[in-house]
Amino acid sequence: MQPISYKVTLASTTHTSNLLSLSSHTSLLTPTHRCHITLSTATVLSLSLKVPVTVALGYNNTTTPIFTGTTHTINYGIDHITIEALSTFRTLTTTHLNLLYEKPTAGDIVKNIAQSRLNLKTAKIENGLTFPTYTIGDQQSTYDQLAHLAHQCNFDLYADTDDKLVFAKYNPTTTHTLTYGNNILNYHQAQPAPGITAVEVYGESPASQGQGDQAHSWLTKKDVKGTAGGGTGTKLRIADPTARTQAVANKVAQALLAQKQQKQRGQVRVLGDPNIKLGDAIKIEKMPQAQHNGTFKITGVAHHLSRRKGFYTTIDWEQT
Repeated sequence: MQPISYKVTLASTTHTSNLLSLSSHTSLLTPTHRCHITLSTATVLSLSLKVPVTVALGYNNTTTPIFTGTTHTINYGIDHITIEALSTFRTLTTTHLNLLYEKPTAGDIVKNIAQSRLNLKTAKIENGLTFPTYTIGDQQSTYDQLAHLAHQCNFDLYADTDDKLVFAKYNPTTTHTLTYGNNILNYHQAQPAPGITAVEVYGESPASQGQGDQAHSWLTKKDVKGTAGGGTGTKLRIADPTARTQAVANKVAQALLAQKQQKQRGQVRVLGDPNIKLGDAIKIEKMPQAQHNGTFKITGVAHHLSRRKGFYTTIDWEQT
C-alpha cells in the first residue's frame, strides 16, 4: 500500500502532518461543494471565517487538488479543530436577481450573472439555446434560475475542483477504469423506475400574429407547443414561458426527455483516487454479473480520509 499524502491549506498555512480526518462531497445535484476537515490543535493557533481553503490528496508525496472554497464554520475541541468549508457556489443560492435579456444565448446569461454580477470564476461556459427574450426573477434563487437554464439546454451546472463554474453539455475527456478485484471496494445499483417516454412543453407565443420572436407581449393568441418522444408510456407536460418560439419549445422538450428517461443509477466505492471528478466518466469492468459492467457518467464524488479507515472515494453514477 502506497503512503497517503495530503495538503490542507488554510489561508496561508499548509498542513501536511496533523490531519485527523477529512471528507469532501461534490455533486451535480447539490449546488455547494462541502469539505469537513479535522486537525489536531498542536499547530493550529488561530483561524477566521471566510478564509481560502484548498485540499489536495494523493500518494507518495504527489497530490491532486480535490476541493477549493472558504471556511464556513469553525468548531474547537480540547485537542482538535473541525472546519467546514464551502465552495463559492453558495453565493448563487443566496442571491436573487431581476433581469431581462433580449436575444441571449444561455451562455450569455450565465456569463453575465457569474462573471459581471457575482464575480465568480468560470472554467467553461457553452452557448446552448438562443432565446428571443429571457427573464430572471427574484422569486427563485439565482442558482435555481441557472439550474433551470441548464435543464433547458441539457447541460450540467457545477463548480470544478478549482471552484470555477462549468455550464456545458456532458462530454467527458477522461474515463477512469474501475475493476472488480482490483480497486472496487463496494458496489450498489438501483433498479431504474419507469421513465418518461414523451414530453410536451407549452410556451408563450407573441400576441401579434406575424411578429415572431420580435414580439415582447406576454399575451398569447397562438399556442407554442414543443414535443419530444412518444409511445404509450408516461407523458410529461410542463409550461415554460421562456419557450416563446416553436424551435425553442421543441429543443427544451428534447432536453427534458433526455433527462427524464429511464436510467440505471448507482454508487461504487473504490480505493482513494483524487483524480476522479465531476465531468469525467467511469468504466466498470470484470464485475461478477456482466450487466453491471459499462461506462457511466459521474454525478457525485466524495473523498474520505481518516486514520482508522484510510483513504477511499465514493462515486455516484448514472447511465448516459
